[in-house]
Amino acid sequence: MLELREEYVEIGLEAPDAAAVIEALSARLHASGAVEAGYAAATIAREQAHPTGLPTQPFAIAIPHADADGVVRSALAFASLAEPVTFKNMADWDEELAVELVVLLANNSPEEQVRALQNLATIFGQAELLQELRSLTTPAQVVAWFKERSIAG
Repeated sequence: MLELREEYVEIGLEAPDAAAVIEALSARLHASGAVEAGYAAATIAREQAHPTGLPTQPFAIAIPHADADGVVRSALAFASLAEPVTFKNMADWDEELAVELVVLLANNSPEEQVRALQNLATIFGQAELLQELRSLTTPAQVVAWFKERSIAG
């Protein structure tokens, strides 16, 4: 199961672009020892080759991640953004999406990563759940929200 701690959550993150969001969330995971120092760079490189923006409704989200290299413990970091940031659409790389929520995954096994992505896609396909997640105002609320849905522990 993915580790999610309050210190992995950023509410109202101000960032100029997708890379800055990935760096901020990766830094939180690195500070606790969940990922190695190069995880942000690996995730940014993967994002450029394989975008992770999803055109969910009522607003877009992104689920950036990298390969298991550099992951010490499987974890999830989350940010709600103060202002939307552009990520490319996973299904149409020419389309830019204004993303409002970002879930950074760090999985130490490919099988676990597939399961986590499937679970997140199912939940984020429900507009009411996305709106509920975006309305949360504290890291503790976000951690509880993901735990209630068995995404993180």
